[in-house]
Amino acid sequence: MMGTEEGTKRTRSESAVSTDAQQSHLAEDIVEEILLRLPAKSLLRCRAVCRAWRRVASAPRFLAAHARLRPAEPVLYTYLDAPRCDNRPRYDDAVDIALDVLPVDNGGEEACRRLIRYPKLWTTATTTTTTSRFIAIADVEGGQHRSKDMALHCLLLASCDGVLLFKKARGLYLLCNPVTRQWAELPRLDLQQLDPGHDVEFAFYFHQRSGEYRLLCNHFTPSGTTAWCVLSTGAAEPRLVDTHAEEDGFVVPSCLRTAASAPAALHGRLHWAPRLDMFNGDKITCTKVVTFDTLSEKFHTMTGPPTTTSTLLKLFVTDGVIVVADFEKTTHVDLWFLEDYGAEKWERRHQVAMPWGGLDAFSGNFRPPEVAQGDDQGNVVLRGHGGLVVYNVRRKKTVRAVRGSKVLMSRHGFRESLVQHPSFVDVPVTADFPLVHFWY
Repeated sequence: MMGTEEGTKRTRSESAVSTDAQQSHLAEDIVEEILLRLPAKSLLRCRAVCRAWRRVASAPRFLAAHARLRPAEPVLYTYLDAPRCDNRPRYDDAVDIALDVLPVDNGGEEACRRLIRYPKLWTTATTTTTTSRFIAIADVEGGQHRSKDMALHCLLLASCDGVLLFKKARGLYLLCNPVTRQWAELPRLDLQQLDPGHDVEFAFYFHQRSGEYRLLCNHFTPSGTTAWCVLSTGAAEPRLVDTHAEEDGFVVPSCLRTAASAPAALHGRLHWAPRLDMFNGDKITCTKVVTFDTLSEKFHTMTGPPTTTSTLLKLFVTDGVIVVADFEKTTHVDLWFLEDYGAEKWERRHQVAMPWGGLDAFSGNFRPPEVAQGDDQGNVVLRGHGGLVVYNVRRKKTVRAVRGSKVLMSRHGFRESLVQHPSFVDVPVTADFPLVHFWY
């Protein structure tokens, strides 16, 4: 038996060496082209095939290229029953939140892929009445409200380049990459300068030149005025910036929690959904888009699409073009394209039919419409007015329609990234995250 076992081990070892030798004959550029097209989870497994593949799949240049090729997918909320344990609240309606992503080219609930699961509620001795009251009014996008004595565990504020931004408490922000399972904490804001009823978070973005993730905030100063500041990964404290927001005629953009759609990044600028600008009596005559230049750190405004919609405008980027979706009509959605960025010229290129009318076909209640950024094939997801539609702007046709979909779509999109950042660590940066579960 001993000889047989040794022979088996030797055969397996020789087979592994032979396989590694065969794989090493593949040209490295061919291996790279193959691996670039794999989803992150499959790529992580391929690193274990052989040393040559691991070297290719771990190179910083490769990881950056892989992240650029991953499609942007809508983030969905799923509410789950919370298991009973010592550090969970003793309430019958205690829940966990799971964040899922939906492939744009499918659009069906069965294609969802889970990113992360975490407790929605928590109880600690440090929970204050002020914090609880603030959280109760802040938890809007998820569609559920809690009583004052039930504090939120964390609130998803934004997503950018594979990183999720969570608000843990007033002035405390955590970043999480669910693919690499790494965490970072942004510099903390001074609680004395924060009003519990005033949202301070306005934009979350990646600063290409410095390699930093940044959060743009607006808070009160000791003199009673407001000031803009930037919280950056790797920084020790917030940095004040002069955004020229005090100029005449400037309209402060919506904050992350209440914005109609997440600020969209293009040409080094962040773009908020259009706002009403001019009236002629009771008639709307113009809209404006607020932008923020991430290099000069100045606010600007540009002409928005010539629509008369009051509030149902959503802005996103697809195929390198700014697009605004107008949900005012119950029968269709107008898609306005910024065809000339420099001249600020808009064109209404598509009218996407909404065949189920203006009421939600599942619950009978109106749901706020949501827009998700499309993929690289021209697909765009539109959620609202009774269902979910996937429309292809290149083929000018609806490729999928789900009536009365129960999908609870957020304003956020997620793009997988295995890029390593120096300010991120492998363990949570605070003890308040004891029950986070990953699916990568």
